[in-house]
Amino acid sequence: MKAARILIVDDDRPTAEIAARFLKGRGHRIAAAGSAESGAAALAGGAFDLVLLDVVLPGKTGLQALAEFRTLTKAPIHVMSGNNDEDSRQDALLLGASGFLGKPLDLAAVAALADALPDRAA
Repeated sequence: MKAARILIVDDDRPTAEIAARFLKGRGHRIAAAGSAESGAAALAGGAFDLVLLDVVLPGKTGLQALAEFRTLTKAPIHVMSGNNDEDSRQDALLLGASGFLGKPLDLAAVAALADALPDRAA
């Protein structure tokens, strides 16, 4: 397994920092954005292997940004939300998410996603 480059788009700093610290500890490279707009700018400026996208963001929501993100990256985009009901999961998947993560985040599940990514060229 090589280090994955992961973009975390979440305005909840404690959640983003915990996930970033955990993933960095596993050898992955992390970038963070606090809004859909800054997330799109990060995607436009670099290649990522995985995107973790929160639903509730200032301005444009994660679900509203999903289509734009899909045009900017081929990386899997996993939506994160505190609304863990089946309707929220289905909405995210229908809008193009690769998967859905409930909040609070299960760090083992996040690690499994990152660790399962195919090896990338150096």
